[in-house]
Amino acid sequence: MWLKEAPDTFYVARSGENLVGFVSLLGIEVVKLYVAVGSRGIGVASALLSLAERTLRQNGVLEAELHCTAGNARAERFYRRQGWSLFDTFDDALWAPTGINHKFVVSTHRYRKKLSE
Repeated sequence: MWLKEAPDTFYVARSGENLVGFVSLLGIEVVKLYVAVGSRGIGVASALLSLAERTLRQNGVLEAELHCTAGNARAERFYRRQGWSLFDTFDDALWAPTGINHKFVVSTHRYRKKLSE
């Protein structure tokens, strides 16, 4: 349901007919980055994040940001290896579909990266 309601632009990675990951963008933000469990560790995430950075740069974005749930150590290490810097940490409500009134609040890291060449 969230895919129908999301204002983001999505880019997908496939292996044959299988969806192995996706990245979505909105404004200056890499909103979502996901790689299927069976496709992790083989460069899919790096390729998707590189595509996102190039796309944002082509759209005139000089400094991008992304959010990561605090405590997601694998993602935190990945973003740092990709040149992203932790900017701040804040409490954020997770997205919920229309009709769900309960808010799930989590500690969230905001990362930034300069995209200018």
